[in-house]
Amino acid sequence: MAVSFLLDENMEPQVGHRLEAYGHTVESVEDISGLGLGATDTEIATYSKETESVVLTYDDDFLTEHEPADYHCVIFFADESLSATQVSDIVHEMTEAYPESAFTGPQFGGTEWL
Repeated sequence: MAVSFLLDENMEPQVGHRLEAYGHTVESVEDISGLGLGATDTEIATYSKETESVVLTYDDDFLTEHEPADYHCVIFFADESLSATQVSDIVHEMTEAYPESAFTGPQFGGTEWL
């Protein structure tokens, strides 16, 4: 299943390239007109909700400072030592395990998916 992802600025571009190779649609915050580097979490959350994109991030502010209703979906990675390959493989495994409709609210990405 193809899912639309939005890479937060703290997410490596290689994550997006690998997810695109898996067939997913990927945008980076820095490449979106109206967002760009330095976009606030509120702006990113709003864009996620409007476009039904899943935000991939290491930023826990989405969990601590925003309500799930503020965004479509956020997959939060607490382990910043994961490689871009590991992150993209985790996300892809999640898309293989769950229907697109399950990608709402906060989700957690971790090595248990590998």
